[in-house]
Amino acid sequence: MATAGKRTIFQDGCTLPAIEAPATAAVRPGALVAQSATGIAESAQAATQFGAQPLFADYNMLAAKTVDDSYAIGENVIARQLESGKIACVLVAAGQDITAKGTPLSSNGDGTLKIAVTPATVGTTSEQVLCYAEEIINTGAAVALVRVRGA
Repeated sequence: MATAGKRTIFQDGCTLPAIEAPATAAVRPGALVAQSATGIAESAQAATQFGAQPLFADYNMLAAKTVDDSYAIGENVIARQLESGKIACVLVAAGQDITAKGTPLSSNGDGTLKIAVTPATVGTTSEQVLCYAEEIINTGAAVALVRVRGA
């Protein structure tokens, strides 16, 4: 998964608020996560449920791991809130064809993001936009790290 320019999750030198808690299940770096009373897990929140905190798992640099190494259950996950305008590399679901920079992304309900439904017609369900794509990419058959900007 790690490719040139995608060896970190958050832009180097960027000081974003961090949360640290034990993983309640395996957590992939770059995944959208949710914090609970017992720890951190990949978010299962539906895209149509508004109010999600844009919190993403960083890679475990303290244990000399990479963006390809998931946190195991019980390991302390470092998660950061992606603020508006800040850049990060996050996990985007397989089968997403991002054809333009600025494409809105929302939760896919499994720790990854997907292209958001942002209808122009009144009465159609829309989704909470968490990020905007900063690159043109087709994720193909596998989950991929995609460079994004916080919404």
